[in-house]
Formats: sequence, C-alpha cells, structure tokens
Amino acid sequence: MYALEETKWKRPLGWKQRALRCAHPDCTAAMGWSGVLHRAAGFWLNEQQWFCGPRCLEASLEEHLLGYFYEERRPVPIRTTMPMGLMMLSRGVISDDQLRDAIQMQRSSGDKIGACLQRLACITPQDIASVVATQWGCPVFPSESVQPGSSMLVPFSLIERYRMAPVHLVSQGRRLFVGFCEKVNYTALISIERMLGCDTEACIIPEPTLLQILEHRKRDTSGEVVVSRPRSATETSRMILSYVQQTGTEAIRLYAVEGNIWVRFLSRKSHLDLVFEGPSR
Repeated sequence: MYALEETKWKRPLGWKQRALRCAHPDCTAAMGWSGVLHRAAGFWLNEQQWFCGPRCLEASLEEHLLGYFYEERRPVPIRTTMPMGLMMLSRGVISDDQLRDAIQMQRSSGDKIGACLQRLACITPQDIASVVATQWGCPVFPSESVQPGSSMLVPFSLIERYRMAPVHLVSQGRRLFVGFCEKVNYTALISIERMLGCDTEACIIPEPTLLQILEHRKRDTSGEVVVSRPRSATETSRMILSYVQQTGTEAIRLYAVEGNIWVRFLSRKSHLDLVFEGPSR
C-alpha cells in the first residue's frame, strides 16, 4: 500500500490545542471557558485554519469556495519550441513524404499528428514520448520503474480526466513522480503537491504505459466519491459538511484542479476523497 505520512491525520500536541481559536471571525461559541469543550472536536482546513464546529466550518467553506473556486480562471497556454512533426523530421525519425502523408491524414481525420504517424507505422509511442519530453523539458520515465500502486494516491477521476498518473514514490526523499502523456498540466501537479504534502516532479510516459496504469487503477476506486459540481458555493459547502459529519472527519484538505474541486476528509484511521467534477473543456 502506497501512502504518505501526511495523509494520516494526527491531532496537534496538547499545548497547541489549548491555544486554538476558531478562525471564523463571527464565532462566539468558542470564546471564554466554554471554548475548552469545543477544542476536543474542531475541524482543520488545509492545516492552517481551525473551526470549533459545523456552523463555523460551513460558513467559512462557502467563503473559501466563492473566493477561489467559482471565479473564472483560465490557465495561460504554454507554447512549445517546435511542432511534433517538424521535430520528428529534424531528428531523422520520419521523412518529408511521411510527414506530408501524416498531415493529409490529420486534415481528413482531425486526429493529432502523432496518432497519424503511428497509424502510418512511421513512429512508436516511445518516439512520441521522447518528443513530448523535449517540448516540455521533462524526462521520460522508464517503464520498468513504474509503481502501479502509487496511482492510488490520486483519485481515478482526476488521473483519467487529465491523462496523468503518479508513477513512482520516493518515500525517503518525499518526492512523487507524476507521469503525463501529451502535455504537462501544472495546475494538476501543484494541486497534487499541496494535497499530499510532498514534492512532485513531472515526467513523460508513453501512452501504452498510461493506459496500463489506468486499467489497473480502474479496478479499485474505493475511498473515492465523484459528483457533478453544484452550481453554487452554498450547496457545495453543505455537501462537504454532510460528508464531514458522516465520516467523523477531523481535518479537511481542499484544492482546485482547474474546474474541479478535490476534497480529502482525514481522520486518524483513514481518508476519503470527494471530487466535484466541473464541465469538460
């Protein structure tokens, strides 16, 4: 079983609990001597804010969602140095005629140039991975070093949606290699890093390797719930609070992955992932 120590929630030391103060600005329940009763049962949000009870947590969650997840944010497109076909040609992997045939096929089919070259038997998935790695400045991760179980660290819905997968966890260095197939999604990479509390490093894997990982991961989606993203922050915060109360959660981690919201409910024994899926782009 692949796991990071941070995913196992541990309460702060006793002196830190005594110093707790509810992060909700209008909270009055945890003031004075009555606050001692609330400190045994509060909720942490992203390891930074502590809330004394469900009411304060729900109000703050709604603010949090409004401020960070319901405003329109479009990632800035990153241009690569050279198109794949020209890069293949410059490396001598394909000829002028093969590139011309692939371009004609692309115009009629609408497929990507790499897929067209593969259909013409001009290149291999490894050739594509090598070019993508050069375009994004990332290494190609060796297939023999892939740890299939490391994909359990991230919800299946996210790795399938973004065509990525955790491929290797270096536990001593607390570094997670995340493999991408077509392009590196840095928004997803940063969200994984914050959610798991470790360093991440992007790498490129051939498409057959990704498909094998997805097939392996699809067999076990336990500990994961996927729902459509509600239209309002109010409804979203209520759903999160409902899961908090059902699961005996002590801490919540909550981050955005583009149009999706990834929530992890943590207790001392286990965790549950809830993914609010946004519309496909």
